[in-house]
Amino acid sequence: MIATLLNDERRHAEDLAQIVFVEAFRRLKDFDPARSRFSTWLFMIARSRSLNALRKKSPTLLAELPEQYADAPEPENRDRLRLLDEALHQLPENQKRAFTLVALEDLSYAEAAQIEFTTVGTIKSRVSRAREFLKVSLNHR
Repeated sequence: MIATLLNDERRHAEDLAQIVFVEAFRRLKDFDPARSRFSTWLFMIARSRSLNALRKKSPTLLAELPEQYADAPEPENRDRLRLLDEALHQLPENQKRAFTLVALEDLSYAEAAQIEFTTVGTIKSRVSRAREFLKVSLNHR
């Protein structure tokens, strides 16, 4: 999620992930299992830190595919991933975050809503709009 929200190189995402885990460790006493699952609480910290990092720098598209996809055996897979990456970065930030949480991180709509401080209906709407945009965008390429 962090790398997707940051539109950044892997090393920057790894640095931010480390910051998130350190903050989570420091705030562990504040975690209340009655209010949310641990993963939801951790995503809330990651979201906050990612948004802070975005405010400090303007995001750019990846110049190259992340390392894990660079060695993909089939060139058509690399092309599809590049197109998907470009399309994801064209989404409005709120749709990109909702789509990332639900479709890529496999969280429930309720968990995504809690992380985004909004309603389940709003998350469903954002994910639906994102899917429609991605479908149209990827079919026209």
